[in-house]
Amino acid sequence: MINKVTKSKKLLIIISFIFILLSMRFGWFLYFNAPTNQTAERGVVDLRHITLKEDKVIFLNGEWLFYPSKFIIDDSSTNIEPQYIQVPGNWKEQMEALEGSSIGNASYRLKILLPDQDETIYGIKLEGFESYASIYVNGKLVNSENLANKYPLEKIKKQGPMKVIFSSEAKEIDLIIQISNYDSFNSGGLKDSVYFGLHSAITKGATFSESLQLLVSVIFFLHGFYALSIFFLGRGQYEKELLYFSFLLILNGFIILIDDNVLLNLPIKNALYIKLLIVLLIGLLLLTLTFINELYKIKSTLSNVLYVLFIPIALTIMLTSALHYTPMKLIVIIYGIFIATQLIVPTISAIVKGNIDGIFILFYLICFISNSIWGTAIKTLVVNIPYYPFDFFISIIVIALLLIRRHINVIRLNNEQYEKLVKLDVQKDIFLANTSHELRNPLHGILNITQSLLERESSQLSKKSKENLELLLQIGNRMAFTLNDLLDINQLEEGQIQLNQKTLNLYSVTSAVIDMIQFIKNTKKLDIISEVSAFFPPVYADESRLVQILFNLLHNAVKFTHEGSITINAIHDDKVATILISDTGIGMSEDEIKRIFLRYERFEKTTVMGIGLGLNIAKQLIELHGGTIAVQSEEDKGTTLSFTIPLAIDSNVSIEQEVSATNIYPLTKNSSDITSKLLIDDEQRAVLSSNILIVDDDPINLKVISSVLGELYNLYTVTSGAEALKMIDAGNWDMIISDVMMPKMSGYELCKEIRKRFTIVELPVLLLTARTQPIDVYTGFLAGANDYVSKPTNALELKARVQSLLAQNQAIKEQLRLEAAYLQAQIKPHFLFNTLNTISSLGEINPSRMTDLLIEFGNYLQKSFSSDNIKNLIPIEEEFDLVRSYLFIESERFGDRLEVSWDLDELKGILIPPLSVQTIVENALNHGILKKTEGGIVVISVKNHENYHVVSVEDNGVGMTASLIEEILLRTNKHQHGIGIANTNHRLQRIFGRGIQIESQLNHGTIVSFYIPKRLPNIFE
Repeated sequence: MINKVTKSKKLLIIISFIFILLSMRFGWFLYFNAPTNQTAERGVVDLRHITLKEDKVIFLNGEWLFYPSKFIIDDSSTNIEPQYIQVPGNWKEQMEALEGSSIGNASYRLKILLPDQDETIYGIKLEGFESYASIYVNGKLVNSENLANKYPLEKIKKQGPMKVIFSSEAKEIDLIIQISNYDSFNSGGLKDSVYFGLHSAITKGATFSESLQLLVSVIFFLHGFYALSIFFLGRGQYEKELLYFSFLLILNGFIILIDDNVLLNLPIKNALYIKLLIVLLIGLLLLTLTFINELYKIKSTLSNVLYVLFIPIALTIMLTSALHYTPMKLIVIIYGIFIATQLIVPTISAIVKGNIDGIFILFYLICFISNSIWGTAIKTLVVNIPYYPFDFFISIIVIALLLIRRHINVIRLNNEQYEKLVKLDVQKDIFLANTSHELRNPLHGILNITQSLLERESSQLSKKSKENLELLLQIGNRMAFTLNDLLDINQLEEGQIQLNQKTLNLYSVTSAVIDMIQFIKNTKKLDIISEVSAFFPPVYADESRLVQILFNLLHNAVKFTHEGSITINAIHDDKVATILISDTGIGMSEDEIKRIFLRYERFEKTTVMGIGLGLNIAKQLIELHGGTIAVQSEEDKGTTLSFTIPLAIDSNVSIEQEVSATNIYPLTKNSSDITSKLLIDDEQRAVLSSNILIVDDDPINLKVISSVLGELYNLYTVTSGAEALKMIDAGNWDMIISDVMMPKMSGYELCKEIRKRFTIVELPVLLLTARTQPIDVYTGFLAGANDYVSKPTNALELKARVQSLLAQNQAIKEQLRLEAAYLQAQIKPHFLFNTLNTISSLGEINPSRMTDLLIEFGNYLQKSFSSDNIKNLIPIEEEFDLVRSYLFIESERFGDRLEVSWDLDELKGILIPPLSVQTIVENALNHGILKKTEGGIVVISVKNHENYHVVSVEDNGVGMTASLIEEILLRTNKHQHGIGIANTNHRLQRIFGRGIQIESQLNHGTIVSFYIPKRLPNIFE
């Protein structure tokens, strides 16, 4: 609005300012010229008719007796003819008329007639005195400094006014002032008024003037140092104009101290002092010009010339006596006019163009010029007033107002920009959140297609193509993390994240997070170690968010640690736990430590890119839990990140709260009907007798899950991964339900151990996890899980997922049983043909043997087509009946080429899968012994041990290579003879936890054995 001021208003403002400035100056002049101004006549001042007061001084102006080139105190001759001279005034005319030069010495004389008063202590003051003087009262020297000399003599002069105090009982004073001006550039004499009065009046007036001058100087210095401090503390945020303004104020304050009353006396000779003062005044003008140019951003050639000329002019003044001569004085005056022109012209031009700042600058220049004009008037005796400070005050005020106005404009502009940035920041967050939502589905589509392509076309892809697809997966997963971070940061901004705090086992949480990191990162050169004790006190936190915190911090440590180790440790006091994550990575500098938790802050020390949100999110989540995070690091030595989390003390959580925190939602009113409908058909009724092992370190969770599934299935519970593995080895399970976060062995580790023994279709694993982020689900599936259920869990969802997995497992078991029955039912045509031929031959040769063979053949057929073959287990005696019939038939066929030996311990109570030994024996004959022309021997043995039985079939046939053994057990060969062994191996693994063991040596024979535990859980009996 101020920029819209019209030209006429601007002119009115400027005129008003000048008027106010002149009014103040004239008011000051009238006030200090109010005291009685007596005029001396013919060398006499008559004060007898007035009263001298303590607050009033007398100006001894008028006609004084003048003795040029004479010190009348020293010369007592009576033929000296005095002259009359006007005081104040310059003796230049009188001295040049007599001596031809204004440089020299002279005496002034005045008789003062005093009033009849009791006061006898008086004072005299010579204002603005630049020369040397000896003051005599009634023939007595009353001053001791700056004494006049008859002859030229360079010496240090105490600058400023001369003031003397003396006592006189006489009513008449003979005042003689002897003056010399050998080092003056501006002639000499009593160029200023001579003050006379009571000593109190003289002292009070001097003190008042000095105090004003000191006040002005202090104000200049304070403002100067304040402006200088702002400039340097701003570290480049402020323009150089502030620097020049501070120098301007400081220089002005210094000049004020050494001018007029001269509060600061410099220990230099008088001539040098006057030269220095002139040079400083010129420098002040130049500094003002520099400030104006910087303020208006003016680049003037003339200004540059004036800057360059300052050096030779200053050197000439300081090092020569050129100032004694008129040409040098003219040069200095012209130089000053050029500087003034450069000050005024740009200022007026700026005002005309509408720059309101120019008015403030013009006000400053007016004050500056006003002070110079009045100062010149005082020096040239036009006026007589004491020190006037208001030009300086007003100049400071207008420049300060200018800078304040500019500062306010900057603040206003900053506020406007800040508001715009805040709006843009909000829009940015909304955009990122919306974009993240929109990108997630297509991104997951890309990842799924890429993963499927890698798995389906792996054998057909070149190595380079595989590497490119794997790189695409890595980039896509990294982008998925970024999108999740963006969504989290938006939720944190809006306060949408609510914590579901409960007691957590820190050991199990850290173990699970380490598994996640190892699954998604290549950490072959990096050891990730958890030193958190399994007995560490439980913490009180949101499980999902605690996992996220640890994952983000560990992920950051992995990025900056190319090799070495990362260690997780924890300590605690009565209320909080402190988790420390230390790495041996590249470390950070002090500056990086200060910026590490800032949003979108990234460092260039790693090739792993990101957007810099992970640590910021972790920090906010920690603070949401009421904790703090700190970092210690040293470059090339590693980093330690530590954060606090509350312990689960009694005041935090109760048992009832823990039960509710498990958050398995109860079934709705109609959900039980839905469940019953899900389990009504005949095929699914078998699922109800399924054996499920539940693994969770929290007894409360075990109780809750058991209450949901207990009426439908046979449930068994354990509290650790190690116990679960023992139970899996000891029995036949249809399904495992495991929590992810468990001490010593996490759900991921347990799942990996299970997959070493059972395929994903043989024993389904359902993981319970508090987190449903893609990385958590991805880690679970990589470990071998079939499915996952997120916590808090809906009871209906849990039942439905369990039923689905069990139905799938039941179908697979049925398929295995049918396969076994199918294999046995496949009695090869040539075996039947050969057996019948043998029976026919024996009918003619040995009818008795034929009869025995027919009985065994009938028994073999009966056992082969028995319905017991689809059972899980049968008594070992029944299995051996089938084997004996088969071996009897083969012995009759091959005669001496086949020898059978039995080595059996007690068989009672031993259960084995049907057709298991039969398959092994048949393979021993067909692919071992009978491959040799001379045949061989097969030994079938059962040995009892303390906790298990060992069934073995040994032959001395042709033997096998290690690769062939692997192919047979893993079903990798395509030959028919390998299917039965592989099927038997997998059935034994599923039921007993251990499969077939084969020891073979080419041309020496083979031993095939398997273990049967003596004690099985009740569910298998």
